[in-house]
Amino acid sequence: MKKEIVKKVLTITLASAMAAGMAAGSVSAENLACEKGGTIMWMASHEDKAIRAGFEALCEAYGYKSVVVYGDGFNDAAGNLTAVRNSMTSDVVALITSQDGGIGDIMEEYPDLYVAGCLSDMNSIYAEGGENADVLANDHYLGTICDGYADGADMAQEFFDAVVESGAHKIAVVNFPSYAYPNQGVIDAAFKELVAEYNETASEEEAIELVGETTTLEFSVLSDSWFLEDGHDSLDCIVGICSGTSFIYPTLLTAKANGICSMDTKLITVGFEEDPSFLYDIGEEGTLGWLAVASPEPMAYDIALIDNAINGTQYADWTNERIDSAMYIIDSQEDAMQVKEKSVNVTYDAKDLPISAEDLSQYLTRINPDATYASLLELLQNPEYTSVEALYNR
Repeated sequence: MKKEIVKKVLTITLASAMAAGMAAGSVSAENLACEKGGTIMWMASHEDKAIRAGFEALCEAYGYKSVVVYGDGFNDAAGNLTAVRNSMTSDVVALITSQDGGIGDIMEEYPDLYVAGCLSDMNSIYAEGGENADVLANDHYLGTICDGYADGADMAQEFFDAVVESGAHKIAVVNFPSYAYPNQGVIDAAFKELVAEYNETASEEEAIELVGETTTLEFSVLSDSWFLEDGHDSLDCIVGICSGTSFIYPTLLTAKANGICSMDTKLITVGFEEDPSFLYDIGEEGTLGWLAVASPEPMAYDIALIDNAINGTQYADWTNERIDSAMYIIDSQEDAMQVKEKSVNVTYDAKDLPISAEDLSQYLTRINPDATYASLLELLQNPEYTSVEALYNR
């Protein structure tokens, strides 16, 4: 099902979800706290101030303490286990993890710990023959919300649509290695298939040329010399499957300043930076033609499931799965300013979260026994809350 159709369905069904949620009546800030309490640990892959703001605010509102640790830089199993061990205390009741290396070992060592993934596809659990596939059978594992789409083919479609919309015909692709981010390989292959299918019926003027092979960055910034390679000096567009705002954009600006690439080369990518010069370089007149940024609501998914589990009142229709996170699609200066002024992605202020603790409270079963897992998904993925368009209405 296409994402546009999904969004329309979710917009329609939100009314029923909200009706079910409001059955419990209004909830004041004073009675949101869980009596059982405890500490929720987040094992992050890197410093993310926006996601951290949501994590800490929701924990505080619901009566939990919060602690942030950082997993191994290479997602190494032993390194992740050590990170958890070093910060483990007797009152830690749950782990939210953005890395899947060693997750089975962690759950074996701490069998009473509830575990949920955040901004991670947890591929070692869900992929066929995955190293941590046994975790799926563990009733303390609650699922994960991805950084964008769980299926790389869906993200490939987003990139492809953005390229066609931009009118680009000569492009190159840059990504991170699949050994660290398996989904990036899926996105790359699916994107190329879409280009090939498009070219079968496109005229010579409309055809899209893929220049060279995909460039894989080993977590280092794109080299200046890349623009000296055949065809890279005259690209219409670079498709950065990786975090292009950090790993491609600075080099592209330098190449333009030094006259070694076309001044018209655009970047279509994922990521976000709060620097003012970055924000004013987005859109039709800027270098950044299109950006996809995860909407900062993923912690709401994990904490709702954790709170239910701790209280022994999990949704009757709950399914252990990985789900998509909503995305902000930014392709204009106006969109960039909305994000700058109103989104926690830039303000790092919990009041700018798309879903507040009070909003989410109606989807916690200890507060609203009629809440359902289906209604939680409708809330999290509804564009009336989690989209750039929603920011315009604040």
